[in-house]
Amino acid sequence: MSTLFAITLAAAATVQPSCSWDRPGANPYTGNTDAAIDRYTDIPERTRVKLKHRLAYGNPDEMVSITRDAITGKYNYDPEIRDMHFGAASVCHTVTRSKWSPKREEPGAVYCVDQHCILVPKICGNVSRIARPRPAVAAVPPPAVAPAPNWNDHVGDSDLGLVDAPMIEDVPNLRTAGFLPAPMPAAPVEERVVEQPFAGRPVPANQPVFPGGSVRPILPPPNPPGNPHVTPVPEPETYAMLLSGLGLLGFAARRKRRAAAAVAAHTAA
Repeated sequence: MSTLFAITLAAAATVQPSCSWDRPGANPYTGNTDAAIDRYTDIPERTRVKLKHRLAYGNPDEMVSITRDAITGKYNYDPEIRDMHFGAASVCHTVTRSKWSPKREEPGAVYCVDQHCILVPKICGNVSRIARPRPAVAAVPPPAVAPAPNWNDHVGDSDLGLVDAPMIEDVPNLRTAGFLPAPMPAAPVEERVVEQPFAGRPVPANQPVFPGGSVRPILPPPNPPGNPHVTPVPEPETYAMLLSGLGLLGFAARRKRRAAAAVAAHTAA
C-alpha cells in the first residue's frame, strides 16, 4: 500500500485525543488490521509491511499480561498504551486504564519490528501501540594499565640475583631428594709399597705416583696471576724485641771491655 493511501486512511479514521479503556471488549475493533497498521504513518513503510505479515500469520514476539499499571512479559515495556483502534475505524491517541481494578489482568500479543511494537489485546482485538525501551548497556570500564617498571629500584646493588631467592642452606639436597644417584663409597686408605729408584720406604696410597715409579712431593700451587707474592711485615712487638736484644748485646760488650781495661791497669801497676 502506498504512502498516499496510508495517509488517506489515517485522515478517514475518526480520531479522538484521549479516552478511557474502562470496559475491555465492549467496543472491539472491527476493521482491517492492515489498515490499522497503515494509519501509523510515522512508522517506515518497510517496517509496516513486516508488521502486517506477522499479524496476518499470528507470529507474536510473546504474550503479555496487561494490568492497570503495567504491561508484563519477558521484555520490559512502558505501561502506556496509545493509538488504539476500536469500532470500525476509530482511533484514540491516549488510552488510560485508571478505572481498572488492581487485580484485573488481560492477555495480549506483542509484535515488534525495529523497535516498533504493536499490542493486540485478546479480549477485543484492538490494534494499538506500546514502547519497548532498549536494554541498558553496562559501561565497560577501560582496561587497567599496568604501571611502568621502575628500573632504578636496585641501582647500586651488588647482588644481581632474585630478591626472594632462597639462601644456600634452604636449597634441598638433590641426592637425598632422590634426583641424583648416591655417591660411590670411598675406598679405605691403605699403604702400598712402590718400588722407588732412590728410596725403599713405603708410600701412602694417596701420594701421587708418576710413570716409572717416581714419587714427587705435593707442592703448594704457585701464586695465581694477578696476585703477586706478599712479603710479611713484622709486627711492632718484633721490632721491640730486636732492639732489646741489641741493647743487651751492647751492654755486655761494654762491660767486657771495662773488665779487660781494669785487668790491664792492675797488671801495669
